[in-house]
Formats: sequence, structure tokens, C-alpha cells
Amino acid sequence: MTQTRGEAWAAPHPRVPTQERTLGLLEERSRALARRGRAAAEATATRSYLVCACGGDRFGLPLAQVAQVLPMRPVTPLPEAGPAVLGLIALAGRVVSLLALARALGRPADPAGEAAHVVLVRGGAAPVALAVDRVLGVAEIPDAALDTAYAEAGLSAEAVSGYAPPGAGPGAESGFVAIDLPRLMRRYLS
Repeated sequence: MTQTRGEAWAAPHPRVPTQERTLGLLEERSRALARRGRAAAEATATRSYLVCACGGDRFGLPLAQVAQVLPMRPVTPLPEAGPAVLGLIALAGRVVSLLALARALGRPADPAGEAAHVVLVRGGAAPVALAVDRVLGVAEIPDAALDTAYAEAGLSAEAVSGYAPPGAGPGAESGFVAIDLPRLMRRYLS
């Protein structure tokens, strides 16, 4: 079969992409770049935690849900409240419920330890603060570093979002338990 000169110009050359092929290649490249960007973002996603000590335990509270850290205030006890509810405190003209963080997580109260700090929680329906022995600092933890196996921790899994490994956070000799504040508060505010 012979081609005339006009027919040769009409047929696309195998190495010259058509408009459809070009668009297809560009779409595939865009999808590959988007996947690579998502993978990089997921690999570097981190969360900030306020690391607190209660007795010998270390707990991490999501920093985005912490409104303020203050020195301990005088507490007005509430009769017949559960062991985790210490009572009420006054903060800037507001009455705020105060929970002992360790007790709220089912940990025993440290008889020698006395709460030195109050952590005001942000975003709840009612104002709530947590009493902790001391605030150690802020830790930036990659999401992938949190261990989500709760079986051997002795804490209620419903209030725990994971465990930061040893070396994570301030005073990095040991890790900490990352707390899910909305789930913890739900138990005491419902």
C-alpha cells in the first residue's frame, strides 16, 4: 500500500502525541504529584501535646484543646461528687468544674503529690479544668509515632488516643499517654 504525500501528513506520527494523549499524560502526572504530596504530608504530620505529670505517670493533652495553664486555685468541694471531681474553682469570674486528671483516668491518687497546676480545657459545653501535679512542657509528636495498642496500659481505652514512645517530649526519659479529651469529658459531663 502506498501513501500519497497528503495522506502521510494527515496520519499522526507515532512519536508525536495527540491532544488526547497529551491531556491523558498531564492528568496522570497531576495524580502522581498529588499522591506524592499527600504521602509527604502524612509522613510529616505532627501534633502538639501539653505533657503533664500526675504522680509517676505522664499524660499528653492535645495542645489545640488547652486554653490556659494556671497555678492551683482554692477549690470548693462538691458533696457526693465522684472521686475524680475535686469541686469548683473560680477563673476570671467564671465557675469552673475541676477534675483530677489521674483519677478521671482510673489511676490512684498519689498521697504525696498535690496538684500544682490547673489546665483549662477549651471547647467544652461547660467550662472544665484538670488538676495535674505539674506541667512538664510541650511535645511535638509525629502522628505515626503514636502507638495505639491499649491492652497493657491499665487505662480506659475510651479516653486514650495513643502512647508516645520513650524519648518523646520534655524530660524524655519515658513516653507519655496521649489523652482524648472530648471522650474523657463526655464521661463526666453527661
